[in-house]
Amino acid sequence: MTISLPLTSTRLGLPGRYYTDPDFYQRELKTVWRSTWQWVGRLEDLRNSGDYLTTILGEEPIFVVKNAEGELLAMHNVCPHRGARLLPEKQGSCKFLQCPYHAWTFDLEGKLLAVSQPKWFPDLDKSSVRLARARVASWGGFVFINPDPEGESLAEYLAGYPEYLGGWPHRWEELREVARTVYEEPINWKFIVENYVEDYHFATAHAGSLVPLFDVQNIRTTPTGRHIPILVPYTPEPPADPAFLKHWEADVPSYQGFIFPNMMINTGKNGCSVWQVTALGPERSRLETVTYQTPAQYAADPYVPESWQQVMEEDFSVCRLLQRGIGSRAYQVRALAGEHELGVAHFHQVLAQYL
Repeated sequence: MTISLPLTSTRLGLPGRYYTDPDFYQRELKTVWRSTWQWVGRLEDLRNSGDYLTTILGEEPIFVVKNAEGELLAMHNVCPHRGARLLPEKQGSCKFLQCPYHAWTFDLEGKLLAVSQPKWFPDLDKSSVRLARARVASWGGFVFINPDPEGESLAEYLAGYPEYLGGWPHRWEELREVARTVYEEPINWKFIVENYVEDYHFATAHAGSLVPLFDVQNIRTTPTGRHIPILVPYTPEPPADPAFLKHWEADVPSYQGFIFPNMMINTGKNGCSVWQVTALGPERSRLETVTYQTPAQYAADPYVPESWQQVMEEDFSVCRLLQRGIGSRAYQVRALAGEHELGVAHFHQVLAQYL
């Protein structure tokens, strides 16, 4: 199947097959998920030598570990002998890396130290065997991995986005995790991104939750490079839910936005939440939401995870409807809603550049 995106107009949606087709999903795995910088965790998760985090990027298992010199290294989480997963846990600490299948052992640099039954491998040159590397870098305490060993740096990739987030009057490096929730939904990952980067749905999907809090007509979506900063003015008016009001400051907008391909950041008075969507198949994805607060924010107002459940369910509800209907022959591509779906159009353009 020939795969291309319809970019004759930047104001059109995508054909339905791009949200259901297995071939298109495989193309995304190869060209998007395996060649972009993606968030994996925080520096405080990797404090000591041997601390590690694992992740899956485009069905590619990868981990980041702190070596004895305090340097972060990213490697493919696969034993080169038979392909077994080396580190099965999400997070942990180790002195060395040992395959659970045949006990091949590697140091924290990925070099082969020993094999079980070495007499069975008379021609093996251990110095020629090492774990495949990926790239790792950090910004604001956030750790990113890129499976592609070549290409631009993280600073080049983010291209001005850190300066935008610098408007939030708190130190990103001081953030500490206070809550984490994982959702799995029968929804194509692009629908979750598109729903996040547009505000056209607010009046219907979030009429009783977000609309009373935000000045929806003055939300500023300003695509920058690959990414989409979204500045959301805060204008609480009755009947805004009191449980939400304490999260926002009237004179400080919410610095929100999307970092391609799958990271979403939301700031508020008492903390910051980061969302990451991961494709699990053509019609299934995982959304992980992590909330962070500085020590001062936590002491003044500890975050209550339940406060955002209504908004999350409102978004999932409409995205499920999209997935159920998009495969219909009756669906036709239509124009997007100007500046209120500008983020959707930009996301499609960037996606097309990778495909």
